[in-house]
Amino acid sequence: MRGKKFRLLSLERWFSPQRSSATTCILGLFLLLAALFPGSRSFASASGIKPSQDVLYVDPDLILTTEEISPPPVSSLLRRARSLAGTDEVKAQIDHLLKEKGRTMREALGLATRYLAHIMPILESHGLPRELAHLCLIESRYHHSARSHAGAVGMWQIIRSTSRRFDLVTDNWVDERRDFIRATEGAARFLSYLRGRFDGNWDHVLAAYNAGEGRVVTAIRKARLQNPEPDFSDLKLPRETRNYVPAFYAALLIAMEPGRYGLSPDYQPPLDFREVRIPGGVPLGTVAMQLGCALADLRSLNPSVLRDRVPFTPGGFNLKIPPSIDSEKVERVARNLSEITYVSYRVRKGDTLWDISRKFGVSISRISRVDRGRSHPTRIFPGEILLVSLTGKAG
Repeated sequence: MRGKKFRLLSLERWFSPQRSSATTCILGLFLLLAALFPGSRSFASASGIKPSQDVLYVDPDLILTTEEISPPPVSSLLRRARSLAGTDEVKAQIDHLLKEKGRTMREALGLATRYLAHIMPILESHGLPRELAHLCLIESRYHHSARSHAGAVGMWQIIRSTSRRFDLVTDNWVDERRDFIRATEGAARFLSYLRGRFDGNWDHVLAAYNAGEGRVVTAIRKARLQNPEPDFSDLKLPRETRNYVPAFYAALLIAMEPGRYGLSPDYQPPLDFREVRIPGGVPLGTVAMQLGCALADLRSLNPSVLRDRVPFTPGGFNLKIPPSIDSEKVERVARNLSEITYVSYRVRKGDTLWDISRKFGVSISRISRVDRGRSHPTRIFPGEILLVSLTGKAG
């Protein structure tokens, strides 16, 4: 009894008015934890109680800190989308995407995960919010073969003049707008430029991506004659562009929380591939045969290759191949292949394949047609362009 009385008096002294409030809070915390972990040495000794048995200690590294449980930062783009979620314009676009294009949206969201793991890091490397990857939802539904009436091509729907401006190759052999990696790099450079051009105003950036920066700059200048700080609704822009901006915000909101809007996408696994540098001019069929993979797989992984032949680029072309192929085999094939030089020839009236082969001093097997869509596989037509292989095997 004397020991218990002493401990009680000791606690009273701890809680005396002379003690600071901070000390009181600390002791209260110790007592609460002591009640939860009665066998703990530290808590027992703090209250003057001698521990009666050994106990396990809680690893402090396992205790969550406020930094570990805090939500990730929200980008300015996503904040803008959420701030407009209740507006009539965005709600109308959400209804449109869900009611009229619900099935298409569900399929697009499922296809998106095939590419997002590759697209988002590229955007972030340019200092852009990763949510911009969902711009492809309204541009192309993530189809690399998409083409608009205005000539925009690929997932990011880039026109030829913009592709040249931001270092994308478009020629008779390759169209990098159809390559989701290269197209994303070009789109990221374009979007970074627009963000700087419009001081980070995402409404203006998105409008310029759709309608062109010159048209948006002109609309802003005219609107400022009436209001020094005009809203986006004050800009005189084409109807397509005025709908485009809220449509993106609507698509972004749906993509971030599809279940909230009644969508259950069938998400696809990320696209897996590896790259190997192949000399220019080599037929894809030859590469597929030597690698032991299907030609259809090479075509699917390399939609930017237009002529079923490896494009001519300095030092070779980075060809995407299935990841399952043995590394030693890949290196051996790449080492043994050599560049094939082609010249183009326009068929004249009266020409035959035999005449053309004699003209260039090659066998007929080295002559191939550019347009593989011709109904007759061997007959040539005046004005048609043929490719004549001068080195190696045409395949």
